[in-house]
Amino acid sequence: MTDKRQRILDATAEMIVECGLQACPMSKISARAECGAGTIYRYFETKQDLVIALFEERVERITERCMADYDRNTPLRQRFFVFWGGYYHYIRENPCERALMEQLLASPMICCDHRDSALARLHEATHQLLDEGKREGVFKELPNEIMSTVTYGSLSMMAKKLDQAPEKFSSDVCTETVLTLCWDALRR
Repeated sequence: MTDKRQRILDATAEMIVECGLQACPMSKISARAECGAGTIYRYFETKQDLVIALFEERVERITERCMADYDRNTPLRQRFFVFWGGYYHYIRENPCERALMEQLLASPMICCDHRDSALARLHEATHQLLDEGKREGVFKELPNEIMSTVTYGSLSMMAKKLDQAPEKFSSDVCTETVLTLCWDALRR
């Protein structure tokens, strides 16, 4: 990936977080990326192509973090904590990335096919983990979509609240505690 292309992606991400997707015309993105508008079109035919590429790149970053220390040969609970702990640490360390993903996941610019394609590797790992937990009788017999939404939603909302209103929590919120709550929600 070229440096200019990455600058364009990063500038787009920053602007979406600051202003919202609809308030990010290509002219402002090019100014933020310090390149001409024509340069953007060398890499991305349309704004939608740019947004899709940004989404794919950020999903890949999250996936890499979730899978960084993931070992299929370790016990289920450990894998759950490594996988979802990777996600939680990533969004806690990168609050702008969490805010960006909220907007991109809600954007009509990213159709279901693009969303599913970008998330395929992450979903595959999640589903394997959940299916194994159900086979072992550890997890409830619920659809994977429900179980992954409970976990993803809980972790995302906790990170958001800790970023936006840390004063609402009387004590430090330990990652282990948050992950244990998610684990317990899925257990039989």
